[in-house]
Amino acid sequence: MFSFLSLNVSYLLIRFGLIFPLLLNDPVEGLGNRFAILIIAAIIAYTTRFILIRFMNRWMLSKSSKVENNANFIEPAQELDNNQKLSFESLNSDSDFSNIAIHRKTQVERAKKMMKSQFFTDLLIILVYSVAGYFIIDSYDPLYLSYFLFAILFLIWTTMGQIGYRHQITAYKDGIFDIIAPFWKFSFAVFQYKWKNLIAIALLLIALIEGVLNLSVGDFPKGITMLSAVGFNIYLLYHLNKKTQKQANLTLLILRVFLIKKTSLFTFSRLANYWKYFGSYFTVADPSFYKVFWKRNFKHSFPVFIIIIFLIYTQLENTDSEIFGPFIALMIIGAFVFIEWSIRGMKRNFVKNESALQKELARLKRKPLKLDGTFKETPISCYDNTWQMTVNTLIETASVVLMDLRGFSEKNKGCEFEVNLLLNKIALERILFIGYEDTIPLIKSTIERKFETLEANSPNKDIKNAKATIFEVKNENNKETQYIMDILLKKAV
Repeated sequence: MFSFLSLNVSYLLIRFGLIFPLLLNDPVEGLGNRFAILIIAAIIAYTTRFILIRFMNRWMLSKSSKVENNANFIEPAQELDNNQKLSFESLNSDSDFSNIAIHRKTQVERAKKMMKSQFFTDLLIILVYSVAGYFIIDSYDPLYLSYFLFAILFLIWTTMGQIGYRHQITAYKDGIFDIIAPFWKFSFAVFQYKWKNLIAIALLLIALIEGVLNLSVGDFPKGITMLSAVGFNIYLLYHLNKKTQKQANLTLLILRVFLIKKTSLFTFSRLANYWKYFGSYFTVADPSFYKVFWKRNFKHSFPVFIIIIFLIYTQLENTDSEIFGPFIALMIIGAFVFIEWSIRGMKRNFVKNESALQKELARLKRKPLKLDGTFKETPISCYDNTWQMTVNTLIETASVVLMDLRGFSEKNKGCEFEVNLLLNKIALERILFIGYEDTIPLIKSTIERKFETLEANSPNKDIKNAKATIFEVKNENNKETQYIMDILLKKAV
């Protein structure tokens, strides 16, 4: 796979003249060096992930020294006999979901409205910059080409992103679009918001430099005009951000059986990826989550990272033909620096005590959305003596809870604690249990057993017609993703 990617990337760089001068001298050595860089970069990336996961495992099994006295211990309240019977609503991909799809359609329209606001704001910014640049920047100005190049790139990324991602809000559609959806997503993958954001920042900085330069030489009308365009850009972004932060945040708590990569792949690569348009999701992170999380980021970022590395290497090699060895040494040194920086960052993100968790939740409440208008994902890493406190707090925060019990067995006592906590803290109508066919009997028996005795203040104590919803997962495809999301949105709303 890496050799294939290397040849394709090299071809693109040659095609656009990025390494052509070098290859005229020694094409075999040039391609060989780049192939070696690609392999070494991939080895560094996978080694980095392996090291970080090892550290995460170690911290998860250790205890936080900053836990307040008894804060990590949840005092079990007295449980009383529950006199009501429990029934189950069993659903699967063959069930009729026409009555609950309306909730998803409403939320989709809301999300599309916000995406339109973002799109028209970007178009207005591009228009202002284009008009200002046309009248202010002379064609002989060194910044002329860069300015209008980034303006054009900004327009392309804005337009293509709008076309591509407005169809990604729903997981499944009947007909031909569901067949071409993977190809559609792949075609527009390059137009991710983060790259558009970098282009926008570059354009803003060029306009800022142009304005300052004009002021420095005494050309105040041009300087003030260009700086006004920058100010207008900042104002529009501030206004849009203020507007988006007022959106209702349908918070989803995802609880699951730990350390099962297959189930994490479905939950976080599919379901959570669509939920970001409707609200934030919380989960207690484990190595299986981060394997999926880093795999997704690797796919999105590694090709771009390689192109940047090739460009830097090409420029250096044009000035010094013996740069290959030192360049590899710099890559390895950079990897050590990145690993050290990542380890420190991961450790900071571990919940040390309840105060730290409350601060994190307060930050999310103040600013629940990212710059692209989607809601922030909130994986929370916990020490061995903070995870129960964390789950207890997140249950009280969530609009709806997904209890993913695929892979559930008699050995998963941690999940029994979470099931019991859910029944005591949140109404059944706000919980969705999912599992495989072979785990459904155990899931039902566990819920029934925990439902027999509940705390006196449990919202499920002595309620009539108590019903637990269980979705049987069969195929783990887009259709099931959509149905699970429909159920969750109905329960959240």
